[in-house]
Amino acid sequence: MYDVVALGELLVDFIQNGSGAKGNPIFEANPGGAPCNVLAMLSRLGYQTAFIGKVGEDYFGRMLGKTIRETGISDEGLLYDQNVNTTLALVHTLPDGDRDFSFYRKPGADIMLTDGEVNRKLIDECRVFHFGSLSLTNEPAATATKAAVTYAKNAGKLISFDPNLREPLWENEGQAKEAIWYGIGECDVLKIADNEIKWLTGKEDYDEGVQMIKERSNVKLVNVTLGNEGSLAYYRDQKVYGRPFLSDRTIDTTGAGDTFCACVIGFLLENGLDGLAEADLERMLSFANAAASIITTRKGAIRSMPDREEVGVLLANYGQNQEEPKAARTFDILLGSVDKVKAFVNDMSKIEGDVLLCVGKYVIDAKSIMGIFSLELSKPLRLEIENWKEEYAAILEKYLDN
Repeated sequence: MYDVVALGELLVDFIQNGSGAKGNPIFEANPGGAPCNVLAMLSRLGYQTAFIGKVGEDYFGRMLGKTIRETGISDEGLLYDQNVNTTLALVHTLPDGDRDFSFYRKPGADIMLTDGEVNRKLIDECRVFHFGSLSLTNEPAATATKAAVTYAKNAGKLISFDPNLREPLWENEGQAKEAIWYGIGECDVLKIADNEIKWLTGKEDYDEGVQMIKERSNVKLVNVTLGNEGSLAYYRDQKVYGRPFLSDRTIDTTGAGDTFCACVIGFLLENGLDGLAEADLERMLSFANAAASIITTRKGAIRSMPDREEVGVLLANYGQNQEEPKAARTFDILLGSVDKVKAFVNDMSKIEGDVLLCVGKYVIDAKSIMGIFSLELSKPLRLEIENWKEEYAAILEKYLDN
């Protein structure tokens, strides 16, 4: 019995690791591929995982097979193509720690997986089925992926999807959007990055983008990752913000989103997808953000995932300077006019601790009149009071968006 089975790409990420004596870049061969990154993190958390996919019958393919076995991922569903080589990706790290990808995949073994080669027995034995969009870029893997998703849904499995958009791999933008909307339409749980949701929906505001996604699908939980600005969870009528765990030791963001995705799946394995409260979502995001922060301090992904203890230590260290636990509360408010903003800022100065306005990926100090004037005042704003006291209710009453 497996907790999670993932289908998709398994490849080699050649990540720049300094330069040679003559200034030429040196690349390190790191096992990678988003679905296996997710499984690697889940394995580190103690869950049983299996992978379905294909690599080449070559040096890199054998290296990848050995790697996932050593990581604790079952390779029962891994196939070796005799005619097509393993897919390679050159990852150039940019000054801000983000990445630029160059793929060698025309074709690559990962897109040669056929419907008949999908190990349905593994799907029968799992609780969660996870996939991404890279296996939808080309045939025959696209048909195989859709068949596997249909099989998993009919078997009652929880479906997780992460677009993991890599634009150079698609023939055109329309093809990419069609495939990603397909994935969203099939999943119960969606992890999507900030740049992806803007690209897909055309909405700069995350709330509006998520609303469009909900209108076009039956997804139950949407998580939007914001890079070094944290993450957002949308569940039923709840929206919860997860603060980032920033590190001055960040060197490579490869696998951070996959690490986050894995931690969310792990949380759902323990807690289910029904009846989640705001505190549950906060706990989920906090753990996932912390784990993602750790992976950015290491090169590569599959072999670099933190375990539960490491994440716990980071969470504890971040909280050790707090004198006492703070009961945060959030509210939807409407300001509307300049006069009301002035009164609001004056009232917020009466509240102890941090008072924040959260709009999309932006977090504004609610005690700063200049920061508030940069916002669209005609729309509702999300107010977060870090150290809530019941006496503040009377102060807030006239600003609530009822």
